Amino acid sequence: MKAEAVLYASRGVDVGIIAEMVERAERVVQEWPAEWRATRMCSVPAGHAGNRDAAELARARKQELETILAQPPSQAGSRAGFWDVPAIREVVKILFDVEYQADSSYQLLLRLCGLSFKLPDPFDEHRNEKAVTRRMTEVKTQVKSLLDQGWEVCTADEVRLEHEAWTRRMQPPEGQRTKLSVDRQRTSQSFSGALSPTSKKVTLYPIEVNRNTWQTILAPERLQRETEAEKIAVVLDNARFHHAKMLAGLHEPGQLLERITTIFLPPYAPDRNPVEHVRNAAKNSTATIQHETPEETFETFASYVTGRTVDHDSEHPHPRNQKRSCFMTAIATAPLMQFLTPTSEVR
Repeated sequence: MKAEAVLYASRGVDVGIIAEMVERAERVVQEWPAEWRATRMCSVPAGHAGNRDAAELARARKQELETILAQPPSQAGSRAGFWDVPAIREVVKILFDVEYQADSSYQLLLRLCGLSFKLPDPFDEHRNEKAVTRRMTEVKTQVKSLLDQGWEVCTADEVRLEHEAWTRRMQPPEGQRTKLSVDRQRTSQSFSGALSPTSKKVTLYPIEVNRNTWQTILAPERLQRETEAEKIAVVLDNARFHHAKMLAGLHEPGQLLERITTIFLPPYAPDRNPVEHVRNAAKNSTATIQHETPEETFETFASYVTGRTVDHDSEHPHPRNQKRSCFMTAIATAPLMQFLTPTSEVR
């Protein structure tokens, strides 16, 4: 009857006549065409027709779905290894008899449940957890020994920040259709950051051009000049330019980086570098604010990173930096590196 009412309304039949035919109030009949224009077929099924709220999930159902998505898909009856659109579509259809037409609707459901399609940091098919654990034990032992000997130790990483501006212009030539053009301008800035476990502060060094081996040399050289300790240990990931031939021999006595000793993290384990979690938190914070100029964006990022005291432990990043993942709970965010402090907090 609802579908017939919409059809009659589209043909210009009086609302009063339609209301008598379907035995509904005129106010209700007036709402049906508006709902049809907004959601099309999703607006037609109604609760009294044996298909309750087929157009969307009620709040209670969304809460139930949130509980289901917090579990691995196999426990919810899905054959998929991870939650994806087909797996979620199957669960929603079976449990609630609701089916959305667009994949983006299921992605929105994930966001409403606090989940994300983004792979967690440690998820890498090449990653060997036993090897990572073994190497991290060696790194922690070496770092503690160097700290006891009076060395300055820091973990370092590079980050690229991007500012994007959209300019929209409309040109309505007389007698022609209006044209809309969009100009997108992107400006980027790279930084090298070094986190000290003793001061619990991050020092940023701007990189004037793209990240490359030469910039990898300039940042440690500046760190060396600004550090009072005689010996410095820098913990790095395994980026290719960290192992470039140009760096070979620069840490020898009498060479440019003679006071610096490099310690490398295990392969495919960027999550074990605490400074990476600091920079990710800063990027997430900066991305939520629209700045007028690139300089404001970069300055906001730098102020966030350098203006905080950072503590960390060997097990978990700070809760405010965590995102619940739509993947199986067995693939949790991996632990940070432990140096001296027992707690994890970003202030």
